[in-house]
Amino acid sequence: MGAKVEPQVLLFLGALCWLLVGLGLVFKGGHILDWSPGWLAAALVAGTLKAFFILDRIARRNIQRLQGYRQPVFISRLFAGRTWVIIGAMIILGRLLRLPGVAPEVSGFFSLAVGWALFVASRLSWQAWLRGLKKRP
Repeated sequence: MGAKVEPQVLLFLGALCWLLVGLGLVFKGGHILDWSPGWLAAALVAGTLKAFFILDRIARRNIQRLQGYRQPVFISRLFAGRTWVIIGAMIILGRLLRLPGVAPEVSGFFSLAVGWALFVASRLSWQAWLRGLKKRP
């Protein structure tokens, strides 16, 4: 099942995961699109909308859940079960977008947009983590 960690550590790990995966997808998508300004702008707009209207809600729920723990919990509790399912679905979708016959622009656009959305939404977890640090004696 893994090690038990403090809820504050889980907040940090969640923020770090969203940030690193987001940046990885941004660079992957940007590279596929050859950093074309038109594709870049469209993907950043789509990603920002996804962050504010979808991922922020998921992040806030996850933050509340993690802050509700009063003792160390297993690291596997980093994300709720439903979030793990969404993560799995996004990985499968990413693989499907790389199948032969799918235009590279489509794969690049989605990688860049989702990556940017994760990067933007990670700010909520970072803020919660920093607030938790300030509360410590």
